[in-house]
Amino acid sequence: MRHLIDTALLKVIGWANLAVFKVSRGGVRFYSFGGVPGLFLTVTAPAAPIGEDLSVSCFPDGDDHIVLAAASDTRLLDLLRTATAVTFSDSEIPVDCVMLTDTERAVQLRRIRKRLSLPQRHEVTEHRLLPVARLSPRL
Repeated sequence: MRHLIDTALLKVIGWANLAVFKVSRGGVRFYSFGGVPGLFLTVTAPAAPIGEDLSVSCFPDGDDHIVLAAASDTRLLDLLRTATAVTFSDSEIPVDCVMLTDTERAVQLRRIRKRLSLPQRHEVTEHRLLPVARLSPRL
């Protein structure tokens, strides 16, 4: 039910945004949509021995990041599950990658949903994104 309400609200906001944009001839934007934040990772695993660059959806959790993925994204899940090395691509900071248990996933999903904006919550629901791994920078 909440997903239907979110979808309806986003459509109304989109229409209002378009109307204001047209009336102001592109000078004013009523609302700016933002998506789920992301990171670029370089993952080394048996399936990618030289390292594979990936773009992942994630949310900060203190110094850590929680990676979100759809269950259908088997390539990403396999790489993270078997990763021998993971780095943030932009800064080359090595991180430890720990896959989340089902209980941890449920807890993290509740925590993340509380902090989401309306467009982010819609995107997470629409793409069926779930927390799958915790990335912790090595110190």
